[in-house]
Amino acid sequence: MRRRRLGLALAPALAWLFLSSHAFAAETDIRGWNGLTWGMTAQQVDAALPQAVPLSPPWDFGPLYAERMVRDVVVGGIAFDLVPELARQDGRLVQILFERRSPIPGPSELQSFVNDLHARLGPPAESCVVESGLVTRLWRFPSAQVALTAVDFSADGSRGRLQRLLLRYTAADRAPRSPCERNKPGS
Repeated sequence: MRRRRLGLALAPALAWLFLSSHAFAAETDIRGWNGLTWGMTAQQVDAALPQAVPLSPPWDFGPLYAERMVRDVVVGGIAFDLVPELARQDGRLVQILFERRSPIPGPSELQSFVNDLHARLGPPAESCVVESGLVTRLWRFPSAQVALTAVDFSADGSRGRLQRLLLRYTAADRAPRSPCERNKPGS
């Protein structure tokens, strides 16, 4: 019963994520993003992003860390904070996080954003809604995985409003299992 109520609560706020697009991918592979390529050192990332500002303190993501960010990077008409994430193991670029916190743009802007992703990336390999308030679309390429995640913390009183939008470009050999895979029966 709780699962059904959560699904109904999420439906209006997140319906834009599942609307289809008839555009097809121009991309056949992704090896980074706009001057950033997988395996770059911290110094190479800094040189590629001279406008980046330091994160104080640096962000710790367990096996990944981030020391810098670029504010207001526009992707599909929406401004995000871009955070290059390096592997703690070797100090090389393995993920590029685009994060948008509240206020989240309205449904028409979100649909334009999703349409832009579809035009550049093609149809997603996976789409799912996870009970914890995550809606994910996932694209896979030989060198990268791209995940769009909309986060709705309905339990916090937001009443189904989106709280965060995350777009992650991750090197394929370092990409985690998607929330869609983690929530399949038998996994």
